[in-house]
Amino acid sequence: MANVEEVLFGVLDAAGECGPGELPSGLGRLDERLAAAAGKDLAAALSLVLSALGRAAPHGAPDGYRGTGADTLFGHVGFTCAYYGPAPEIMTRQMRRAMERAAEKGRRLRKNGAFPRTGGAEDAFPLKKALGLLDGMTPALAGRLQRAAVTAGSFAEGAGLLALLSGVRMSESTFRRRALAAGRRALEAQESPAAWIPEPLLPAWLLAATAPVTPTLYITLDGTGVPCVKKDVRGVKGKGKDGKARTREVKVGVAGTFRRLDKKGRPVRDPGCESHIVSPKTASRFGSLLRRLALSRGLGSGRFRIQVVGDGADWVANIVGKAFPGADIVFTCDFYHACEHLRAFLGLALPQKDARKAFVTARAVLRSHGGASLLKHLRKRFESLPADHPAWDELGYFEKRKDNMRYGEYRKQGLFIGSGVVEAACRTDVARRCKQSGMHWRFHNAAAICALTARFRSHLPAA
Repeated sequence: MANVEEVLFGVLDAAGECGPGELPSGLGRLDERLAAAAGKDLAAALSLVLSALGRAAPHGAPDGYRGTGADTLFGHVGFTCAYYGPAPEIMTRQMRRAMERAAEKGRRLRKNGAFPRTGGAEDAFPLKKALGLLDGMTPALAGRLQRAAVTAGSFAEGAGLLALLSGVRMSESTFRRRALAAGRRALEAQESPAAWIPEPLLPAWLLAATAPVTPTLYITLDGTGVPCVKKDVRGVKGKGKDGKARTREVKVGVAGTFRRLDKKGRPVRDPGCESHIVSPKTASRFGSLLRRLALSRGLGSGRFRIQVVGDGADWVANIVGKAFPGADIVFTCDFYHACEHLRAFLGLALPQKDARKAFVTARAVLRSHGGASLLKHLRKRFESLPADHPAWDELGYFEKRKDNMRYGEYRKQGLFIGSGVVEAACRTDVARRCKQSGMHWRFHNAAAICALTARFRSHLPAA
């Protein structure tokens, strides 16, 4: 611990030079100086340990020992380890020719190449493979970098945050490259989610304040736009009056469980038991992703009743019909989106002052009795309205979705009536990082960062 001793002896020497009753200056940063010194000492110790481990030859005699390194929580650490080179004798002819052409041009075929190696080694440096390096970083450092990337407002800010909290400095471009690479891996990992059906240990205060209900697996989905550069929105149809798109849509899905209800009969989600996904894929392919996520969380296991919640968009209903078929699936159209259409109907049918009062009554009918009863109520009350009045167009929303608006029944069964879970996810997984003032993303980069954010919201390790 030579560097730590140097700092401590330096402080003692400075104290000895002070007068009676005086203290040396700079004590407020003593802990920071000690942390930096300890990091240097630990980096040196780690280098020695890894060099010793690197002498192991798990695949027989190596082709030599080479110096290499890795980025760690103590900074870049260099070490020496066994190296296994390419084995031309077991390569295909195409591989040999590719290597020969690469050698003629003075470059390697592939970094740490994916081709047969001496002794059947899977990697040029077995020790580095054993360390589980991600983009040249240990998993511990990769986790901190990725967390900083999704928490900070920009890549430059993320690099600064990593340096401040971990003492590891890297350029903005390196930070960005590693964060986006992790995001691409997170997108790939969504294709095959690991099974996870936790039994949460609920705290005593929560058990005392809630009542048990049938264990329920809820699945919610929605879409939200990400501001993109002109190159990525060219030719894409938008929602504006001019028909031009200024954003590209990513789709957000959340799966989780609840087993308790609060005193008002509302579901209380199991703490830390939600899984998030964000994908740039089309609705049909996103439906497959969401179904695989639900299967990993217990869909089809018989342990849960199943509820799917979404707004009234046609693509949401199509996903539910194809990815979650069956009479046992409870599909709920979001209550608050329904209220928006109700407000729009009343705003067209009545003067503003009367519409406000009528909305309170109609909303109570919808909440207590559902969409079918609301349609009867509105048609009876507004029977004098001309048949060609534009207000009637808004009722088409309720007519199409009335079977999924039985809110009174849902509340009695202790189910959700709103999609607040996924609405919040759209903000935490997408808007918080990608929709700040002045931001315009390449679509594939935005999707990668959003997928990385969703991974952390799902309590998964670094990608």
